[in-house]
Amino acid sequence: MIMPRPVAVGIDGSAASLAAAAWAAREAELRGTSLHLVAAWPPPNGRAPEPPEAIARRHWAARSLDLARDRLRGRHPRLDIRARLLGLAPREALLTAGLTADLLVLGSCGLGGTSAHHLGSTGAETAAQADFPLALVRTTPHPAHPPAGPVLLALDTQRVRDDVIAVAFEEAALREVPLRALYAWMPARPVRTYPVMPGPYGHSPHARRAEQWLTEALLPWRQKFPDIRVEEVCLEDVPAGAVTAAAHHAVLAVLGHRIRTAADGARLGAVARAAVHQAACPVLLVPHT
Repeated sequence: MIMPRPVAVGIDGSAASLAAAAWAAREAELRGTSLHLVAAWPPPNGRAPEPPEAIARRHWAARSLDLARDRLRGRHPRLDIRARLLGLAPREALLTAGLTADLLVLGSCGLGGTSAHHLGSTGAETAAQADFPLALVRTTPHPAHPPAGPVLLALDTQRVRDDVIAVAFEEAALREVPLRALYAWMPARPVRTYPVMPGPYGHSPHARRAEQWLTEALLPWRQKFPDIRVEEVCLEDVPAGAVTAAAHHAVLAVLGHRIRTAADGARLGAVARAAVHQAACPVLLVPHT
């Protein structure tokens, strides 16, 4: 019998990582799998004695794992929860854990973050380099965030792969909620000095082509998941803003994530970056080429 891959979550003792762990525990129960708590401490360099501050960080990492595990076991007594302390730098530890997990979960703000809206540097680097599904969870849910909204499938390109759409349908089926598929593209309008309200433009040839593409892209998955109620939305609007606004009414946002390499390393695209920094709901990034 093949054992299901676990849900893994990064733990650093911060409120953000504990919020992510609570969400990850519920995800593990939904998926019928185990939960792996992962903490990291960089190993000492060479054979020199380990400095006191490094020893303190290692003890803090181990203590954070123990506290998180005990807290979650009290709330989820039937869930198989395991703790792993990896002797790696935080980013490498998270990327290593994600390779053997069904899903890696991170808090939206770790010890290096500035607010509940932002990723710490480790989370941002991990999200940019991950070639596996990765979920980012806010520390505190937005007041407008409904507990049982639809799953949002956010598309800003017609080059998206089927595996991104498949994950969105699977997540909606897992939660038994509707799926809202949003395709937004940059308005092709001249710059104006007065505000123009974005919205659906059914009379536009571009809009009609977009609606046709979205319907055709979703059709095989509608047939595979006939019980999922699907809403298709096409918007001529700035994609990052449209996705962030739609996420206020979703229980989970699913986005495709292309691993982009810049001179200073891997980075998230504009829409994914806006979503993980500003979306009110958890954001699930699905890598594609």
